[in-house]
Amino acid sequence: MASTMPISQVTTPETPVPDAVRWTLGFVFLLVAAAASGLLVMKEMGVMGVALPGCGEQSACGDLANGFFGSVPGLGWPTSYLGFTYFVAMLVAWSACWPGVPGIMLLIGRLGALFSLGFIIIILVEWKLCPYCITAHVANFGFWITLECSRRREENSMPAFLTLVFSWIFVTALLAGGQAHANYLDGIQRQANEKQNIDEIVKATMAGGGVNPLEQAAGAAGDGGNAADESFAPAKKAVVDDPSAFAGRYVYGNPDAPVKIVMLSDYQCPDCKKFEDQVWKILDARDDVSLSVLHFPFNADCNPHVNRTMHGNACWAAKFAETAGILGGEEAFWKAHRLLFERKGRFTQQDFPLMVTNLGFDVRTFQTIMMGPAVEALVAEDVEIGGKLGVFFTPMIFVNGVQLKWYQLPVSLSKTVDNVANAIASGQDDGSLKAPPTKSIKYVQDWQDGMERQIPDTLNVARGVASDPHDIVLMADFTDPKTKALHERVEKLRGQYPGIRYHILAFPKNPDCNSNIAAGFREKFPSGCAGAKAVKAAGKLGGKDAYWGMVEFLMNSGENVTMPEILATADRLGLDNAEFVATMDSPEIDALIQTDVMRGKRWGLRSVPAIFVNGKHIPRWNIENENVVERVVKIAVTGEGD
Repeated sequence: MASTMPISQVTTPETPVPDAVRWTLGFVFLLVAAAASGLLVMKEMGVMGVALPGCGEQSACGDLANGFFGSVPGLGWPTSYLGFTYFVAMLVAWSACWPGVPGIMLLIGRLGALFSLGFIIIILVEWKLCPYCITAHVANFGFWITLECSRRREENSMPAFLTLVFSWIFVTALLAGGQAHANYLDGIQRQANEKQNIDEIVKATMAGGGVNPLEQAAGAAGDGGNAADESFAPAKKAVVDDPSAFAGRYVYGNPDAPVKIVMLSDYQCPDCKKFEDQVWKILDARDDVSLSVLHFPFNADCNPHVNRTMHGNACWAAKFAETAGILGGEEAFWKAHRLLFERKGRFTQQDFPLMVTNLGFDVRTFQTIMMGPAVEALVAEDVEIGGKLGVFFTPMIFVNGVQLKWYQLPVSLSKTVDNVANAIASGQDDGSLKAPPTKSIKYVQDWQDGMERQIPDTLNVARGVASDPHDIVLMADFTDPKTKALHERVEKLRGQYPGIRYHILAFPKNPDCNSNIAAGFREKFPSGCAGAKAVKAAGKLGGKDAYWGMVEFLMNSGENVTMPEILATADRLGLDNAEFVATMDSPEIDALIQTDVMRGKRWGLRSVPAIFVNGKHIPRWNIENENVVERVVKIAVTGEGD
């Protein structure tokens, strides 16, 4: 008979089973978190053209990536990179430390859970429900709970810690390599874009016979806009009838060189100095390029086309160069020209005598001519040409009469010269010059040539409906009178043309909430930050009607509006005052404003209000009697030429 063993003496492996279950759960949670964050990493790197559903530019995912918390301070890496490296490193370490959990792993897991909690709070406060972010952080919470329920290991925890550290270093190094490769591919794409833009310039120079293709596009329109609006000015002719006359008074290099560069510049302008250095490298290396310059000082003392003086010595610097030219001709002008750029356009009464003497001139004679009407007239002549061409910052650069839009498109002056010269040498281009368009044509063309941007409506408060085929977006300070004037023009256009969706993003002109704004603007726009918070809070609590009600109130109130007035308006709009104040002061509203501000900074906005039509920025819209906005909207909606 077989012997039997009492049931009480039968042993079963009770401990390993729950440990195995906990290890499996932890592994699954970490795998899910790593996969979700890994998809975001692939999206950021553009791996294999991955496009995540629900993670486009205007999505919650896109807003988080582009917002204040979307990148690691100092590194500039997307936050998703940090999460991915943590989850993968913890996954490796988790496999290494089973079945017991060392205390150091528990501590690191708790810190990771705290970070996830912080990001979940941000996601909920900003209401940016990114499915991949939420999945990663919820899975991390699951892993943390698994950690807390796991059996502790009392022995040495250093092996598990070192496994975690080395895994993190290894994954981070792989990501750094991947990012470097992505940057390399992005550089190739930028070069392709640059080549395309250079090719367009070359193509424009090949139009032949001194024809101005930009003017051709506008010449047939006649009134340059809506015929029903008598305020539209006729399209203007080119600055000069003969394109060969478009040049400065002095030419460096062979006057008959096939490639002719004309620069409108300011001796105190940093960008002018940068391109000036590039031009001289080109001139030193080639004999088929010439340079001439025109003066456009950003100083109201000699330039009526600028509304404020940015460069205090720019007028005197231009006069200095022209005086040298009068006394010493071509050679003296260029010597003075280069000297002035070396000095960044600055000189004092003490510097002046030595500078003149070094040029070989008598100081008294030089000073008499420099302060006389002849030199003043020469500078004024250049300034007037610049005004008609629509200069709004310098340098303005032309290659054979076609503008190099360095400030708007990724384009290289050196490569442009190479391509134009090669086209002429091969017979593809006859080398003829083009007459540049005047500002009435240029400003519309700048919009047409611009980069199209996706601009999200975070609070879903834009006027119009999502299906509207066209959109207008302002970036503005709600208390700025210029914003009100532009807003009224936009509303008039919305009444004239159906199908336009309209929105305003916050860009306060106050350094208290906008680090891009100089300190002096704090006194000019003291209510800018409060106004932005009030509009965002009204939209958050009361939707579209409350949003625009607050916008209209602020626009009608001007630069100085008090908090009691804002609260009274909120009350009139049906908002609870206590809730409204709390929302205004919440991190969510601050984050919404900072997201708008960072977007404007990333786009390189030089002034606000700024206006975008169908995602493209109009760089210069506030020009008296030009109706640039109206003409752009007409083209955008009807497709009719300017």
